[in-house]
Amino acid sequence: MRSVLDLGVLLVTMAGLGGFPPQVQSAGPSEHFVNQVRSLCFFTPLNGTQREMRYLHTYIWGRQDYVRFDSRVGEFRAVTPLGEFAAKLMNSDKAFLENKRHQVDRFCPHNYEVEGSFARSWSVQPQVTIIPTDYDPSSLNTLLVCSVTDFYPSEIEIKWLRNGKEEGESKVATTDLMRNGDWTYQIHVMLETHLERGDLYACQVEHSSLNGTVITVQWDPQSDSARNKLWMGIVGVMLGLVFFLPGLVLFLKNKKGLIS
Repeated sequence: MRSVLDLGVLLVTMAGLGGFPPQVQSAGPSEHFVNQVRSLCFFTPLNGTQREMRYLHTYIWGRQDYVRFDSRVGEFRAVTPLGEFAAKLMNSDKAFLENKRHQVDRFCPHNYEVEGSFARSWSVQPQVTIIPTDYDPSSLNTLLVCSVTDFYPSEIEIKWLRNGKEEGESKVATTDLMRNGDWTYQIHVMLETHLERGDLYACQVEHSSLNGTVITVQWDPQSDSARNKLWMGIVGVMLGLVFFLPGLVLFLKNKKGLIS
């Protein structure tokens, strides 16, 4: 059984725009600038009942982070030389620093309840297709690719079946889980096999969006795709005969003339 589980980091963002902090005003004026203060909460599931929370508070000048607070570190750290003075000043303010250390327990759980309920309730059913390919001309094997795309959430289970029985892991390879950029995911599971007449292959997918059902897409070596390959082979043989037969006839005629 092949199961793919993405850590499913839920990112909750609060961004604010404001004036440049006084501790770094000495860096000099700029004609065009954007100063941002951004707070992020990362939630990483550990098991069915627990999750790890991480709080990241970042100051950004223009497009560059220059200082940030990470709850895993517990203090401000400079990202660029511009942030060295700011980090030192904010770390020296014990009350301000202690407040940031508690944000992971105050700010993050609230946002998890507000935003997380939407993320957990949203789901998109996967699209499943099978693509056969002759990836190695020197091999008699065929590579079947089961492409599972456009699904959410990321947890998904994919099996390759041959005549109703699951294929072993030694024949199966899986790509990394890929993000599409719109909250959905895709993944591709490949099966290397030697096609035999009468075999029936299927890619079976289980996902929470299917409400307890499964998607099963079948592929038959005698299907249109397989028959196309067979016809290509037959056409190749026929073309070979077209060029070979005239030569054979000429050879037999010449041979007969020499004998007479």
